[in-house]
Amino acid sequence: MTDITPYLNRADMLQETAEQIIKDFGMLGMEIKISQASNTTYPELFSVLLPLIEKLQKKNTQSFYSLMYRIDISEGQIKKAVEDSKNRSFSEVLTDLILKRELLKVVIRKHYSEGNEL
Repeated sequence: MTDITPYLNRADMLQETAEQIIKDFGMLGMEIKISQASNTTYPELFSVLLPLIEKLQKKNTQSFYSLMYRIDISEGQIKKAVEDSKNRSFSEVLTDLILKRELLKVVIRKHYSEGNEL
């Protein structure tokens, strides 16, 4: 798996991650509002997503599972992340997992697109 750590502080990559999140949530009819500012930060994205994930997992299980499928996060990945992060809530772990998977999509797309350097 590609190491995305260097990209966690790159505003350009995080802005594209925000766009990917909006797209993936939107495909399931969920509207999400994330700042379109060019200085998007990881903590900002986390704070926007966390309450949405908490609400979704408690109130709409079907949409929750559809979202995990859409984003491409397996049940095994969720279980491993929860086991590795015992000091965080399930929603926090899941939000982090979603953000990192969406960032990975952006990194891979950039890597394989013609003429783009990382």
